[in-house]
This record gives sequence, structure tokens and C-alpha cells, in this order.
Amino acid sequence: MLSDQRSHLLTTLIAGIATVAVFAKSFTPYYLIGSTPIFAAACLLGLILTALNWRQVVNQTIHVRPIFVLIVLFYVLVTANYFLNSWPQVPVTHLLGILIFHGIFLLFGLASAGALNAVFAVLLVQGIAYVIIFGQFAIRNGDFIRSDGYPEDIFGLGPDLSLAIHQQVGSQMALAVLAAFGLALGRARWLAIAFTPVAVVVIYRMLARTSMLALGGSMALLAFGALYVRKKSVALALASALAISVVLASALFYQYALKANIAPDAQDLISRTITEIKERPSGMRMDIWLRTWDRIAANPPAKLALGRGIGAYPIDEGAGPPDWLLKKTEGARTYPHNIHLEMLYETGIAGLLIYTLLTLLPLGAGIKYWPVLSVQEKLAFAMYFFYFVSQELSGAFAISYDFQFFLGLVIGIIGLQRNETWRGSTVPPRLTGDIAAATAAIDAPGRTN
Repeated sequence: MLSDQRSHLLTTLIAGIATVAVFAKSFTPYYLIGSTPIFAAACLLGLILTALNWRQVVNQTIHVRPIFVLIVLFYVLVTANYFLNSWPQVPVTHLLGILIFHGIFLLFGLASAGALNAVFAVLLVQGIAYVIIFGQFAIRNGDFIRSDGYPEDIFGLGPDLSLAIHQQVGSQMALAVLAAFGLALGRARWLAIAFTPVAVVVIYRMLARTSMLALGGSMALLAFGALYVRKKSVALALASALAISVVLASALFYQYALKANIAPDAQDLISRTITEIKERPSGMRMDIWLRTWDRIAANPPAKLALGRGIGAYPIDEGAGPPDWLLKKTEGARTYPHNIHLEMLYETGIAGLLIYTLLTLLPLGAGIKYWPVLSVQEKLAFAMYFFYFVSQELSGAFAISYDFQFFLGLVIGIIGLQRNETWRGSTVPPRLTGDIAAATAAIDAPGRTN
């Protein structure tokens, strides 16, 4: 009993500290204190506590071996790709940063799966902090958004950084909404409902388009899971219809945007999107995606199969090579803003296929386990899907600490579910190294009690 209490306390501490580490470099108020010392201290303390709780982490890992085979295979490919195609143009510190920090945050996510309330508490506090800071600024100054649609320099970071925080703020506000529903019980659920429109207004005012779409995707996943439990065929039919509708609506909006007349001074979210589609200004997503795809299409067969090399994209863009992930070089700021395009560009078809399988597999397992997942666990999967969608619009492989954390978190939840299934069975569930059968291996029947 004492051992279980100690393990739970350690897990709770790890979850809270690890979540602080994940957002230490993106939660803007930390910059006022010192984001790098917070990041370093939280990572170090989280690793020490995880080492003390190593048995629980190992138990979870044993039950999801097929996924970890994919993880190892993927990073072996990344490493080989670097030495074959990128070295010595790209400093080896870039590769080391990817391997070290991705490993740390996957481990943190795995170790935090048993204490989701601690994760949610940190996320909710971040969202509330933004509401308080922006609210008091608006009361004193009239608004926290400038006339050109960009945020005011509320945190004293200077004009460049203040323009760059809109997506970070949007993501953290969206996560706070999901966290609020995970922490609210009974009548307190109304507080979460009341917080939601406030958060959505902040996201909209910040013009965080990726966050708006990703939050909608998270809500759609929760609705799909609830319906899947009751009527599998209906859920799949509606999901297919929704996917087709989104594709058609996007195509129609694209055609409309090409012909629309927008006022030059229009600063709302829709107008900016139309302007970006119609004019394709340099440095914006449409321009970046088309330029990236043109280079991929021009690849010889060998480059198409194995890519141009880790860190090659910013070099080809003329920004220079990326370096150590905490070193803010121009190369580190230059990426395709779509994780699958980046994978295809730098690791080729081989890396793209493994990465896609690795990131989709936990979602499939989560839907299979949906009937036995707690509310908090379902919301954790919604947060993972939030980042899954975000990666398609703003993803950067090397610095995706938050995505790695939530990937580890949902893998850890799957491991906990399989551990409970194993304890309730006289025959341990089959574990297979066959990637083609990996879904069956991790999707054992849920609890019946």
C-alpha cells in the first residue's frame, strides 16, 4: 500500500513538472522569469523523479512494445538519414537535440499517463493566466489587439516576439478548455462551459487559425468516440461524410477566395486567409507549401525514397543549417509548416510511412479502448489529436516537444489499459513485433468489470 502511494505521488509530481517543462519555452509569462532556467530545472527534476519511478514506466512500456519498435525504427532511420545526407552541412548538435529532447518528452508523457489531473491543472492555470493578463490589459488600455490585428506587446518582449506568440497563446488556450472539462466535476462543469467561450474569443482575437481548426478537430474526435461506442457503423458513416464535407467545403472556399474582393485593411481571420490564398505572399503557408512541394516533385528517385536529409529544408531555403534546438538560429525558425511535407522532404517516403503509422496507431487504439477510458483519458486523446491536426498546419519536427509529450501520454494510457487487461486475464495478451499486426496487438478487449 505504501509502495503504491509512493508511486502515485511520484507520478503526480512527474506529471506536473513534466508539463511545466513541455511549455517552458512557449508559455509566454515564463519569459518574464527566465524560460531557459525553468526548462532546464524542470527537465532535470522530471528525469530524476522518473528514474525513481522506473518500474511503473517499464511496466507500461512492456505492454506497448510494437509501438516502441516503431519509435526505435523511426529514429534509427532519422539518424541514418542524417549521416548519409546531412552531415557535415548540418551540425551534429541538431541531430543530438532531436534524439535527446524527443526522447525526454516521450518519456515524460509515458510517465505522466497515470496522473492526468496534474497535467490538466498546469494547462488550466496557463489558460486562466492568459485570461487574467489579457483582461486587465484590455481594461486599462481598451484592447489587447492592435489596429493591424496583431497582439500588443503585453509582455514587453519587443515587437518581433510579440507578433510571434499568437499561435502559442491559441494552442494553450485551447488545451485549457479541454483541461477544464477534465478537472470539473458535477456542478463545476458549468465553470468549464463558461470558460470555453472566453477562451474561444481569445483564440479568435489572436488570429490563431491553426488552434481554431485543431480545437474543432478535438471536439469532433470526442463526439466520434461517444457515437462509436453506441453505433459503430453510424459513427464511421458520419466521420466519412464529415471528412468529405470538409474537403468539398475547403475546395469551394479556395475557389471563392481566388475571386473574392477583400478590403486592403481587413484584419479579421477570414479576410487574412482569403488574402493568403489569393495573393500568396512570401513566407506565408500557401507560398511555403507550394515551394516545398515543387522541390519534392523535382527530386530524383533516390531523394524521393530517402529524402534530402534531416535539416536540409532551411539550407535549401537559404536560411542556413539548424543547430542545437535551444539555439535560435535562422535555420531553426525555417520549416515547411506541415509535418508530413517535412517528413517527405527530409526523410523521404520511408520516413513518411513510418511516421504516419507511428502517429496514427495510438488513435486507432484509443478508439478501440474508448468504452473503458475515463473522461480524463478521453480528453488526453483529444489533446493528442489537437496536436496531430496542428502539426499539419504549423508543425516543425525538430522542436515538437509538446507533440512528443502528448504522443507519449496516449501511449502510456494504452499501456495502462493493457496492463489492467493482462491482470484480469489468465493468459497474457499476445505481443507481436509484426508491424502489420501491431493494431491487433495493442487493441485487446477492454475491462468488463
